[in-house]
Amino acid sequence: MSKFTVSKCICHKKDFSEIKSYIEENDITSVKELQDQKYCSCGCSLCAPYIELMLETGETSFETGAYYKRKSKPE
Repeated sequence: MSKFTVSKCICHKKDFSEIKSYIEENDITSVKELQDQKYCSCGCSLCAPYIELMLETGETSFETGAYYKRKSKPE
């Protein structure tokens, strides 16, 4: 496991735990909704796949590349 984790939107300086709270308080269901509201993930969008994982799993910290590792596993 990598010693580095992905746990924030760098462009908007918001931790995923803060974003998760906002999602829950505002009934957000997609990254696009967050982007449309200019809340996060609308700068470089590098966090978008991790926010998608957060929406699926509820986790707020991820191993680098976790999204791609999980999506490449056969179902």
